[in-house]
Amino acid sequence: MGILKKWRLWSSLLILLFCYVAITPNFQNNDSSNKINYGLDIQGGNSFLLELSEEVFKNNLLLKIVSQLELDYNLRSTINGDQIELNNSQDLSKLNNQVLQSMGLILDNKSETISTIILDNQYFKKSISDMTLNAVEIIRSRVDFLGNKELSIQKTGLNRILLEIPGNLDQNVKELISKTAKLNFHIEKDSYIDTFVLENTDTGEFVRVMSRPSLTGDYLQDASLQYDNNSPVVSFSLNKSGADIFGDLTSKNVGKRIAIVLDGSLISAPVVRDTISGGAGVISGNFTNEEANNLAIILKSGSLPTDITIIQEKQVGPSLGKEGVTKGVYASVIALIAITVFMIAYYKVSGLFTAISIVICLLLLFSLMSLMNATLTLPGVIGIVLTIGMCVDANVLVYERIKENFINKSDDPKNDGFNSAFITILDSNLTTLFAAVFLFAFGFGPIRGFSISLIIGIFSSLVVTYIILKFFLEIVPINRTGLKLK
Repeated sequence: MGILKKWRLWSSLLILLFCYVAITPNFQNNDSSNKINYGLDIQGGNSFLLELSEEVFKNNLLLKIVSQLELDYNLRSTINGDQIELNNSQDLSKLNNQVLQSMGLILDNKSETISTIILDNQYFKKSISDMTLNAVEIIRSRVDFLGNKELSIQKTGLNRILLEIPGNLDQNVKELISKTAKLNFHIEKDSYIDTFVLENTDTGEFVRVMSRPSLTGDYLQDASLQYDNNSPVVSFSLNKSGADIFGDLTSKNVGKRIAIVLDGSLISAPVVRDTISGGAGVISGNFTNEEANNLAIILKSGSLPTDITIIQEKQVGPSLGKEGVTKGVYASVIALIAITVFMIAYYKVSGLFTAISIVICLLLLFSLMSLMNATLTLPGVIGIVLTIGMCVDANVLVYERIKENFINKSDDPKNDGFNSAFITILDSNLTTLFAAVFLFAFGFGPIRGFSISLIIGIFSSLVVTYIILKFFLEIVPINRTGLKLK
């Protein structure tokens, strides 16, 4: 009955029970979230080539510069095509070459009445490149919110993005990646000077507002789907600076309407009843649950700096393919059998312990990946194969240390050998773990697939070595393990 008192026995049984429960959903035809996903290279998916509009970006950049000239230098200017014109009657002495260079501008022409400045071409190209890199992260965030794991997204050329999504395509993806999501708040104004009229085509509502937005979505901190009287709405919160601006804005405009505008379209125009402090608000409209959820995702991920167009869309077949996966499974099984035969031939009964440890290590690895809803990619398969090698390596280190203790005539060769070997195993695995963590933190797509399987594999290997292998060594007499030297 002494064996039943060993905590490693019960821990081993719990690990096997956990593996059974966690892996089972992968073999059931249900929508459980606790399943292993398959990457683009294994199951295929969809590919999108996106192009960001240079023209719209240039217009937005020129508007930003005009606003900056007015706010920082008290200079009024107008946009004429691709250039900015300033009246020479103003004090232009502040716009020296150093200032113009810092703003990415070049003095193109100066007449008696008008000075013309244009964007420096090198500065503009760098701005587009930086804008595209920023758009990559925004689109990645949007698609990730839909649960599409291990997507591949990268900048190609100056203003293009290649997006590849594994598995079946979510119907919301196209809408999410093509929305600019430029959110503005405009205060209602009765005057016809510097104003324009917004119309909500769904409700027929009209409101005349100031041309320049009083607050932009740049201050948005969070957005989520909520319900107001069983109707879906989008609640939002602003950061501290935005909350201060919003509070001041509402306190000065009580009784007026504040138009909430998304990509130039009026969403709603509620009346300001009182000062709104704290920077929290609600966007309401005739939303369906799906529309409100999509809007929350788009707002939370941030607005794109320009219009985006899907210029190419195609389905991508699995680069590895079903046949390749089958061959990979066969190769792994053959390798496992070969390792088992070698270990049993060399270490006798202990070699059998190694084979059992490898199988349980793989079961634990797949169980944790299922629980995390992780994505298995071809590089991830390489991480799993590496895990098998690390598990075998850990077993060999333990066995060789036990053999050394027989030579040194240790009082307890099994425990002493295992404990000294485990410290070495732990040290080597931790250094590999740090490398895998950095790959996960700074990598993307297939690189993350490799790092995830490697991180989980390291953890599984250590658990199995410390609990399962040690349990076998505890219950089997030393002269029957095949490790005792004759």
